Amino acid sequence: MQKTTSTLVMAALGAVLMFAPGLSQADRWDVRREMRESNREIRHERREAVREIAAADSPWEARQEIREANREIRHERREARREVRREVNQAYWGF
Repeated sequence: MQKTTSTLVMAALGAVLMFAPGLSQADRWDVRREMRESNREIRHERREAVREIAAADSPWEARQEIREANREIRHERREARREVRREVNQAYWGF
């Protein structure tokens, strides 16, 4: 009885280890896609910030635009981290 239980446990563990890499490979593309989208949004915010800073009329307004741009870029980076983390968790846990 003891030997059959340990054999079943080893067989189940082997099956999990055999199929886990395939599942992680399939979900890896979702994570990479999410990273690409996030990086694209950050680049867009940077380009927009450069345009707004260049269009500023005074040094004070330029400083305001720089602050706002940094705030928006930080927000996009946080959002990107959350979205990638969500994709990784979804790939790991399956929901």
